[in-house]
Amino acid sequence: MARPVGRPARPTTIDPDLLAATHAALLAVAKELRLPVDRYPDPMTGRSRRRVEPLALAKLAIDAQEALEILVAQEVAAARKLEGSTWEQVGQVFGISTQSAHHRFAGK
Repeated sequence: MARPVGRPARPTTIDPDLLAATHAALLAVAKELRLPVDRYPDPMTGRSRRRVEPLALAKLAIDAQEALEILVAQEVAAARKLEGSTWEQVGQVFGISTQSAHHRFAGK
């Protein structure tokens, strides 16, 4: 499932647009949940601006990662039920073997 907190992320190639959209969505969730904010200097202007406390946002990102893992499993189950997707197809989408796909998602 989710990586343990504190483990360094594996190097990966992420679409910069996806990363920016994910960051924007995370900030929207932080605002919705009323995470603590403080004033910090803007790295570009040096002027002080309000933003979510960095560690609070980091913790939210880990929590969101775990929530997304649950949603992934739900969507795989929906694909299998509604579209008749096979474990082989699931494995291909995730770049894992058929057996690994079954082990990761069966019964979740």
